[in-house]
Amino acid sequence: MASNRPCSQARSTAIAPAIAASFQRRVGRELIAGSRGFIGDAMMSSPAVILCHDGGSDPRFIYANKAAAALWRMGVDDIIGMPSRLTAPPEFRAERSRALVQVATDGVLFGYSGERVRADGTRFVIEDATLWTVDLPDGRSGQAVVFETWRESSGPAKTGPIG
Repeated sequence: MASNRPCSQARSTAIAPAIAASFQRRVGRELIAGSRGFIGDAMMSSPAVILCHDGGSDPRFIYANKAAAALWRMGVDDIIGMPSRLTAPPEFRAERSRALVQVATDGVLFGYSGERVRADGTRFVIEDATLWTVDLPDGRSGQAVVFETWRESSGPAKTGPIG
C-alpha cells in the first residue's frame, strides 16, 4: 500500500537520534545497545517494535520501524502520519489515553500492556512495553514506545480495517 502522506521513512529515520537520546535520558540505558554511530539503521532493523508520535492534540506517528510495520501489517510509510489512536480498538482508547497522560507527567512508564488492532482488523496485546517522553528536534515533545512481547488477542474481532 503506497502512502502520499507528507512524512516518509527517510524523515522517520532522521528522528531516530532524538528518540534514542530521550530514551537514554529517561530510562538510563541505550535503546539499542552498541549502536551509537548507526542508531537510525539499528532502530529501523531492530526486532523490538519502536514507534513514536508527535505531541499534537491528536498525535500522529512520526516514527515506525520495520518490526512495527510487520506487526501492524502495514508499510512503514503507511504508519507515518497516521493518528496513533487508531492502533487501539475504540473500546480501549480511553485506557491508552490514560497511559499517555501518565507518561507526559512522569516521563516514562514501564510494564505497559494494552490491546491493539492491526490494519486488517485482527487484534493483539502488547506486553511489558516501555513508553517515554521524547524531546523532539523542533522543541516539542512526543511519546515513544518499545516492546518485544506481544500475543494474539482472544478479544472480539474488529469487523473492518483500522479506523
